[in-house]
Amino acid sequence: MSECKLRAACGHHGIPCDEGGCVYWRVVEQLDLGVRESDGCAIQYFELLEGERGQQLAQWLLSVKERVESTADHAEPDPSGTDAPA
Repeated sequence: MSECKLRAACGHHGIPCDEGGCVYWRVVEQLDLGVRESDGCAIQYFELLEGERGQQLAQWLLSVKERVESTADHAEPDPSGTDAPA
């Protein structure tokens, strides 16, 4: 598994790529652009960190990714299937 290019661009090295589970590949899938996650890192594929503002964009993209992942983590159904009230 390769390193997450987005996190690495933000100084967080050694964290594995989420591959097909990455928020950005899920967005690409929803947009039906004809690109599969097997084509590599979505951030690299679309050259999102290129240019003089790449670092600022990397920070923003990472913050979006973390917020979406946090929301998704809290929305996971109860794995036991009981969904007991609190």
